[in-house]
Amino acid sequence: MKKNSLFNTDDILSESGVMELFKSVEVQESDVLVKQGSSGTDLFIVESGKFVVTDDKGGGRILDSLGEGDVFGEMAFLGGEERSASVTANTTGKVLKLSRKPFVSFLRKNAIPGTKFLLFLERLMVERLRKADSLRVLISGDNDLSGRRELRRLRADIRARNKRPLLSADDPILAEMCHWIYARDDQILFRQEDRSTDLFIIRKGKVLVVDESSEGFVLGSYGANDVIGERSFLDGKPRASTAKVKGSAEILMFSRGTLKELLEKNSAMAISLNLGLGSLLARRLSMANKTLRLLTYEELREKAEVSRLLSEMRKSLRIKALH
Repeated sequence: MKKNSLFNTDDILSESGVMELFKSVEVQESDVLVKQGSSGTDLFIVESGKFVVTDDKGGGRILDSLGEGDVFGEMAFLGGEERSASVTANTTGKVLKLSRKPFVSFLRKNAIPGTKFLLFLERLMVERLRKADSLRVLISGDNDLSGRRELRRLRADIRARNKRPLLSADDPILAEMCHWIYARDDQILFRQEDRSTDLFIIRKGKVLVVDESSEGFVLGSYGANDVIGERSFLDGKPRASTAKVKGSAEILMFSRGTLKELLEKNSAMAISLNLGLGSLLARRLSMANKTLRLLTYEELREKAEVSRLLSEMRKSLRIKALH
């Protein structure tokens, strides 16, 4: 495998066997492809036509419009999240539909192209998460939203579904391939603006993630089985925050190179990790979306920069070339 080739997903549909998994579906005007609150897990790419995204729980408010190359349904596809909005055809058109079950079967038999497609979706979700963070700061500044009852419930739900670690800390293959950190109090795992791309899985202890540009504002507190550093691991961009240990901790440091090596030595374990990472990202993106909905629509309308970023966030999931 060439260096970094696994993370080069610019032309993802040209990967061997991936395009054949999609089914082309013709749609008519007013057809509802995704219904808010439903439990479907299909992923869609717009081939042609125009589609509208609406918040049925918000009185049918229009959230966005979609066109050729746009992707939707990714959170349910990766994480089993219930549909967060409805998508309806505004015109006749075509979509490419990918069902989760046949994709997972393909992934287990074709680990490299399947993993690259997962990494593609995960990188695009990371882009949306980064923009969601920017939106929250623009809207609420450094106000701590953690006291809101709705957010406490969301965090509790994520933790309840994240009881099992992404990987078993006692697996001999990992013991040979990965680096273990036995961290002390205040030890820094990574600093804001660092170019490192390692992923960290906490086995024991506590890690605080802070925004140093806002006088150490605490963005989150993470414990056993939590994962941090996934954004830079997936998209290679500089760290957006600083992570430091509180007390003592045991942490597994997982590199991009380790993922490639793991695919070659134990593809089933690598696939399990990546599916788990996709599910985790889906939950975090779902929480980010719900956090933004807790903020008033008036605040959104008053700031042109917020509106621009919101539009960009939704346009992040786009296939550059369908043909």
